[in-house]
Amino acid sequence: MSGKSKVFLAVLLTFSFTCILFVLIFSSMGISVWGGRFRRLEAVGRMLESRYIGDFDVKKAEDAAIDAMLSTIDDPYSQFYDEESTQSIETTINGSYKGVGIEVGAAETGEIIVITAYNGGPAQRAGMKSGDVLTAIDGTEYNASTMDAAVAYMRGTGGDDDEKEMVITVMRDGQTFDLKMKREEIDLYSIEQRRLDGGLLYLRYTGFSAESADKFSEIIEGLDESVTGIVLDLRENPGGDLDAAVELCDLFLDDGLIMYTEDKEGNRDEEYATEGSCDLPLAVLVDGGTASASEIVAGCMQARDRGIIVGEKTYGKGVSQIVCALSPDKSDGILKFTSYKNFRPDGVWLNEGVTPDIEAASVPALDEYGNIVFDEGEDVPLAKAIEALKSNK
Repeated sequence: MSGKSKVFLAVLLTFSFTCILFVLIFSSMGISVWGGRFRRLEAVGRMLESRYIGDFDVKKAEDAAIDAMLSTIDDPYSQFYDEESTQSIETTINGSYKGVGIEVGAAETGEIIVITAYNGGPAQRAGMKSGDVLTAIDGTEYNASTMDAAVAYMRGTGGDDDEKEMVITVMRDGQTFDLKMKREEIDLYSIEQRRLDGGLLYLRYTGFSAESADKFSEIIEGLDESVTGIVLDLRENPGGDLDAAVELCDLFLDDGLIMYTEDKEGNRDEEYATEGSCDLPLAVLVDGGTASASEIVAGCMQARDRGIIVGEKTYGKGVSQIVCALSPDKSDGILKFTSYKNFRPDGVWLNEGVTPDIEAASVPALDEYGNIVFDEGEDVPLAKAIEALKSNK
């Protein structure tokens, strides 16, 4: 997503820090929130509620005020989720949801940008890729201001038939075309593994969660002597849980700094490695869809000279969000906003992205309609990663 787009799906985002935020407004008693700093907002609300002759929907006004506040803080990753969308986002955090398998964001240009098309999902199979601009769904136009409605429609939460084939219109390199797809159950945090020539093990990691981190650890700790090296594929991996990324790095390091975060006051929280489980040669595949927690892994391996980074420059999301409920039962919604910066162990802020040691772009094939087919064509980055590992033996 170019221009530091506003991310809707929390799956790409780092959810290591959680909190409960209680906002108590005693307007009838004249007590202001935050020492009266929002007195004008409260005063307008009290006046409209008590004296406006028409209908005044307090909840609708609150939602609009929250959205307006978030639009002023220059945080592309902030989002307010009402009670209905809270359930949807929690399902995503748990690792699966019904949809077409894309993560989108709202660009500063007012467009909806595709950050990631998840591996093997309906959107990717149809030819969608990172950087595409989503302009319409089934003939209805959408932009950044209506992104929530677009996401709800793609997930079927707008009441549409799950089995219906959707036509999603995208723009790429100035050309507009339609892609057809149906909703499916999307597994965000899967691990694909297969053996390559020369005893190499290929592992494709699509997202970071506590569950997938445990699965990855089991794979690494169960390796036998026939495995001579590992290719870790983090392409189109939008991130996820920060702790899972740290745990993955720890598998390949015996000691030393993995990464650190900084809060608003500059306070650092450092993560250190313990005794690792794997000392095999490592190559990490990355691209423009590699973001957040996956950049922590790639950046750490590069900074610690532990692995060869191959592919294209990563997205550049070097921040973490906290997720706060506005009430104990979450009925008032949840708020997500950026509270930490993420740094490599060498002090480089990950917002700059990770530049590969070996640059190589994928060369996908096209079908008869001009759509990209990801499971065909030569995988140049993978070939270069294999070559690099073999030459370093």
